[in-house]
Amino acid sequence: MPRTSETEHDESKTETTETPSPPKHGSYSGEEDGVSSGADALRAVRDLPVPKISTDDAHFLEKLGVTFRWGLRHNADLEELNSLFASVGFPRRDETRLRKALVHSHDIVWVIVANKKNKSSGVFVGQCVGFARVTSDGAFNATIWDVVVCPKWQGCGLGKAMVERLTERLIKDDIQNVSLYAEPAVVGLYQKCGFEDNPGGTTGMAFRHHRRKKQTVGGVADNADSVSVSNSDSVESEG
Repeated sequence: MPRTSETEHDESKTETTETPSPPKHGSYSGEEDGVSSGADALRAVRDLPVPKISTDDAHFLEKLGVTFRWGLRHNADLEELNSLFASVGFPRRDETRLRKALVHSHDIVWVIVANKKNKSSGVFVGQCVGFARVTSDGAFNATIWDVVVCPKWQGCGLGKAMVERLTERLIKDDIQNVSLYAEPAVVGLYQKCGFEDNPGGTTGMAFRHHRRKKQTVGGVADNADSVSVSNSDSVESEG
C-alpha cells in the first residue's frame, strides 16, 4: 500500500518554481565555453582578439637557423631539457615525472637548432634552445606552462613565437580560454602576444602542496619529491 502520509500534501503550501526567462537575443551565457559566469567570460578572455603570428617560421630558419618541432619527441634528451630549465633558474625535474608531464601535455613546442647559422660557441645542430607546453581539457580551457628560452638565444623573439604558435593551435582546436602565469618582469611580453592581466577583474589563484621526501630501501632520499614548484614554472624567461 502507498504511504499516503508521505505523498499527500497541502496544495496551498506547494512551492512553485518559476521558469527562468530565456536569455536575450545575442547575450552570452558562457555555457559553450564551460564557464560558470557568462558575464565574467564576456568581459574577460572570450572577447579578446586572437593573436596573430608576427614572424613566420621561414624567418627563424633563415636568420637564426632554428626550427619549431611539435608534440612528444620520444628521443628527446631530458637531461638537456633540464639543463635548459636550470639555465634560466627553473627547478630541475625528476626525469620520470618530467616524461610523464610531457606525455600528458596537450601540445608541446621545441625550438631546435637546424643548421649552424648561429656561430656562437657551444651551439650544435639538434640542440634544444627553446621549449613550451600546454595542458588542456581538450574542449574549453588550456594553460601554457614552462615557456623557456636559452639565455644565449633570448632577445630573438623565440619566446613570443612559441606563445603565439601555441595559442593559434589551441584556437584551431576550438579551445577558447587560454591562461598562463607570468612574473611581473615579463607581463609585457605576454601582453604583446594578446594576453591580458587580471581580465575582467578576475584573480588567479593556486594551491601548492609540498611533497615530502621519500626514503628508498637504502636510505637515499628520492629527489623527485623535493622539487619545489612555483609560478615561475610557467614564465617566459626571455629578457
